[in-house]
Amino acid sequence: MGLALHTTRHDGRATIAARGSIDLHSSEELRTRLTELVDAGERAVVVDLAAVDFCDSSGLNVLVRAYKHARAQNATLTVTGAYGRVENVLRTTGLDRFLIEGPAEEASADGR
Repeated sequence: MGLALHTTRHDGRATIAARGSIDLHSSEELRTRLTELVDAGERAVVVDLAAVDFCDSSGLNVLVRAYKHARAQNATLTVTGAYGRVENVLRTTGLDRFLIEGPAEEASADGR
């Protein structure tokens, strides 16, 4: 199916809603978009994975590198909406601890 990305800005946050699969063929597009947002001065970037049904190791690598790039620029990068296989991969690898936003002004997505 590939990957579709849609960026919105609201309340000082840039949200990228991803739809489809994040894999070897599509992860470069996501990496480019995330890097461009941070380099353009966005200080809070959210990756919405609610419509993502698959994320392989190349996708995880993009998220980790984007997270580190954001931190180096005094920005934040968080993931929201992960469910099913994508959420399991994030939890299994331990990436959920720093990529998934904790309970903040919005209710936690996992209902805990």
